[in-house]
Amino acid sequence: MNKSIQKNLPHDLVSFAESYLNGYGVTSGEVTWKPLTGGGSDRTLYRLSHSKGSLILAVNEDPPSSSAGVNENDSFYYICHQLHAQGIAVPEIYDYQRERGWLMMEDLGDMHLQDEALRLKDDPAGLEALYKKVLAILPRIQVKGAHGLDDRRIHNAPYDKYFVRQWESGYFYRSFLKGYCRLAIPEDYLADEFDTLAAKVSSLDGTFFLYRDFQSQNIMISDKQIRFLDFQGGRHGPLHYDLASLLLDPYVGLSDTLQETLTDYYLKTLSSLIPLDEKQFLSDYPVIALHRNMQILGAFGHLSTVKKRKQFAQYIPTAIKSLKKLVNLAIVAPYEHLRKTVENL
Repeated sequence: MNKSIQKNLPHDLVSFAESYLNGYGVTSGEVTWKPLTGGGSDRTLYRLSHSKGSLILAVNEDPPSSSAGVNENDSFYYICHQLHAQGIAVPEIYDYQRERGWLMMEDLGDMHLQDEALRLKDDPAGLEALYKKVLAILPRIQVKGAHGLDDRRIHNAPYDKYFVRQWESGYFYRSFLKGYCRLAIPEDYLADEFDTLAAKVSSLDGTFFLYRDFQSQNIMISDKQIRFLDFQGGRHGPLHYDLASLLLDPYVGLSDTLQETLTDYYLKTLSSLIPLDEKQFLSDYPVIALHRNMQILGAFGHLSTVKKRKQFAQYIPTAIKSLKKLVNLAIVAPYEHLRKTVENL
């Protein structure tokens, strides 16, 4: 183990990892600990490398919990098994110490979808092919992932108009407009429009698996296979949201033309699994995409100002650009207060 890292770690955490690895014939002297950085999570991740390979130790000792006592780690553990049972390529969990908030799991490597997408920036055909590989899987996650999904075993609130109002448009107002941009906009200036938009979202079919953070930093490429991480925010919800998460992802910034091509591909793939009214889907999509875009900016505002993770600020201009396009679409443009607010950003 790296001595400088070892001395800063709790003894019982080190003992837990060493005991686990000793069971597979790996001695403590063989293990190298490397902290992993990045992302907006409050978890701490370590890569434990040894002569026989590597694994990831996730530490989240004070996870958010539901009123029923189900916490974020429980959600990750349960949803991971739920998706795995449906043939989705998620990491294998080797050990879960619930009382301590420690998870030992498969190492999926360092290649994020974001990395490969940016590498293919000047190769439109390659970039399109890459995203089609992801979108060939997303409908299966959404449809099959909902089979038997037990809401009582996850800590997340239902994706309804109250949640949307608090954690998407409300998050955008509190953490981005006020917190990051420091705009003196009265809450009631946008409240009625936000309420109406939230009601529209909650009227859509919410019986599918909603990953909710389906973006390029949570999708891995491991041994040329697409793998998935950070699904602990999953719950039942509408289909449109995860598509919007991927296509509007400011970490990559896909062109409008490619977004349209990928949407067509997604709909064809989805229609092979369930009956689908494509025209209605496309009509409903902008309102969901609008909420995802607001959630993104709320998160970036919170991470930049409250968490002091300044690296997220670089993605804000791309997210603002896509939001400005959305508020000028015919279905959203009538929400005049919101449109004017966004146009002035």
